[in-house]
Formats: sequence, C-alpha cells, structure tokens
Amino acid sequence: MEPNRLCAPIRRNSYSIALLLSTALLGGCGITDGRRSIVLKVAQASNENEQRSPDRFEAERKISKDFQQQLKEMQPGIKLHPSIYPEESLEKELKVQTNSGLGPDLVIADSNQALNLLALGLTEPIQLTKERQNLINPAALERVKTASGSLAGQPVSQYLQLACFDKRKLKQSPTTLKELSEASGKGTIFGMVTNLQDLYWSLGSFGAGEALATSLAGKKATVAAHARLTEWMRWLKASSYQQNIVFLPNQAALRKALIQGDMHWISCWSSQLPQLREELKEHLGIAPLPNGDFGRATPITRLQVWALGKNSSKRQRASSLNLLNFMVQPWAQKTYALKYRTGYPVNPAAALIVSKQLPQGFKAFTEDENKRITRGDAIVSAIDARPRLEKEIQSTLNQLIFDGLSPEKAASELETQIKSKR
Repeated sequence: MEPNRLCAPIRRNSYSIALLLSTALLGGCGITDGRRSIVLKVAQASNENEQRSPDRFEAERKISKDFQQQLKEMQPGIKLHPSIYPEESLEKELKVQTNSGLGPDLVIADSNQALNLLALGLTEPIQLTKERQNLINPAALERVKTASGSLAGQPVSQYLQLACFDKRKLKQSPTTLKELSEASGKGTIFGMVTNLQDLYWSLGSFGAGEALATSLAGKKATVAAHARLTEWMRWLKASSYQQNIVFLPNQAALRKALIQGDMHWISCWSSQLPQLREELKEHLGIAPLPNGDFGRATPITRLQVWALGKNSSKRQRASSLNLLNFMVQPWAQKTYALKYRTGYPVNPAAALIVSKQLPQGFKAFTEDENKRITRGDAIVSAIDARPRLEKEIQSTLNQLIFDGLSPEKAASELETQIKSKR
C-alpha cells in the first residue's frame, strides 16, 4: 500500500492514529509526537553477532536510550523509535514490515548486511553529495559500494578488534605471540574464538593474508605465500595443544569466562566493551593484539552502516537524510566516539582528534592502519557473503584445532575452498 493512501484515512480517524502509535510507530506517514518532532522508526541489527547470548541486547539498549536523549538536545526536531533485532533475523523482519508498507525509515547494520539488504530490495541506495563523501574515509565508502557504483548506506562508525584482559591477573597484554606463549606457560589463560573473522588478526603476524587474497582472486598462491599460510596453521595447531590457550565457539563465551575469572586475556571487539566495563570496572585492560615474528597483527573492522528504508514519506526521508548528515560531522563523530568508547570515527578529521584520547587499543588505529587492514576486511567480507564457503572454512578450522587435520592439508584446503567459490 502506498504511504499517501495509508495516511489519508489515518488523518480522518483518531482511532487509527491511536492504533498506529501503539504499534511501534509504524513507518510510511510523517508521524510526529506531541511536541511536533518527527518520529523515525529505526531497525537495528545487533552487532553482537551471537545467537546464544542471553543478555545480547542489554548493552545496546542502554546505549540506544542514552543516544536518543543526547540527540534530543542536538536535533530536537527528530525523535527515534529503535527496535533491535538479532542480525540473523533482521532480513526476515524487514521483509514482513516492508511488504506491508510499514517498514523502518532507517536500518542500522554492518557493511555486508547493508549490501545484502539493498540487493534484496529491502533498502534504498543512498546518494551522498561530494561534500558528504569528503567527510567519510574513502576505504569505508568502498565497503558499501555495489558493483554498479551505488551506495548501500552511509558508514557511521567502525568497531575494532582488540585484546581485553583482567589487570588483576595480567599486568600488561603481550605485545607478541611469543610473549603470549611464554605467559601461557606460566599460568596465564588466554581465550580466542575459532571462526576466521575473529582469528584474522593473527594472519598478519605470519604474513598469511597474501595467500588468501590470491586465492580469492582465483589464482594460485606463490610457494612463499603458501608456506606462510601453513605456518599460521601450524601456530593454531600448536596453540590448541597448550593447556592455557583455549578456543571457544563465540565471543559471548569468551566474555563470560573473562568476567568470571576463568580467563585472563581474550580477543574482543570494541562493540563489546560496555559489558566488560560494567563487570570488570577499573580492572579491565584494553590493548592492541599481539604481533608475530613476520609482521604486525592485522585486526579487521566491522563497519556500522545506516541505510534508508523503503517506506518513508517525503518528510521522514528528509529528516533521515538530515540525521545522516549530522552523524558524520566532526563534532558528532568526536563526541560519540569519546562518550561511548566503542567505535572509531569514519570521519578522518574526527579520527585525528580522538585517536590519542581513546583507550590503548584504539591508539594504534591510525589512518595508515585503516589502509593497511583493507585487504583483511575485503577477504572476510567476501567470505561472509558466501554462507556455504563460510561453513566449509569453519569446518576446516575446527578439524585443524580440535581434530587430526594437519597444518599442511588445512592450508591447501583453505586455499582451494576460497579459490573455487569466487
């Protein structure tokens, strides 16, 4: 049903207005509250990406409520009505709402999901002026660009891979994998997740990313690149044999173990820091992930993207675009980055301002670092877009870490899987 056809009878029927407002401020009409602020319906994918976490949305809801209060002060004409959904069910929710003409005005998801939602026709491509594009890191814009050159949404923030540790158990985080191994031998317990996205940071320590990038391009890796990938596999295998290096299936399990004192150090994401800060308080340590003998760790990012829903009225669409413009201005980028300390700005000017004021793990993430990790982000994004490939890679890693698959065979399998699923 078209928005204008829906709005007309609503204006004539007070009961319909009450019903509309009581059912989550449905989109499509230029809805306002009692103060004449326009209400924008927002559908947000949980950035936790953890299906079995019982308190999955708790931290996000707190931040969302606080953000709404701050936004009211800076943008009094806009009021948000957000709903947080599990990432894996967002697509289904949007299909139901959009097909009924009651879809959200804005959709917040990561870059991979934003591209998928646009391809499915559940969001609209966004047109950014040259001036607006200049406010956003070019690498971030590339990650939301389709093959035809349109943009699936506007990047707003970046979540980083970090090391999180309990300062009561560990004075400082290991700066190298060698130090990590030595500390584990002395009783410090380290935790990591088994999937490629969460392990990718360690590839850089062995220079193993080249083999995956070459395979993704459909080419055969050089002997040297294959050897470095095999060496990374060998490290994973050896680590699985160490009593105090533990591999778990998801980040929720790692955080729980760190909070309960069962682990002393874990790999983590900056989006997960609110829960850890609340539980560990001043005992939470944050640091860059450790480097290797071959090179530096290569953490990747999760890009938070704000996309346009399909069912907005002209007024709602205009307000959505005004809000998007506000969110990438240096003031907003700086203010929210420093307040929540969970994301890194996509605005280069704001990033320069805040880089020295964010926690230790963020400080190493300069604009040069942003360029350096682009390949890793591209590889992980390509794998995430292919569910079957992702499942096959996970099977290979599980067999390597938990079963008898050799590093040599695992490296060859991984290259073949990526190459054949271009």
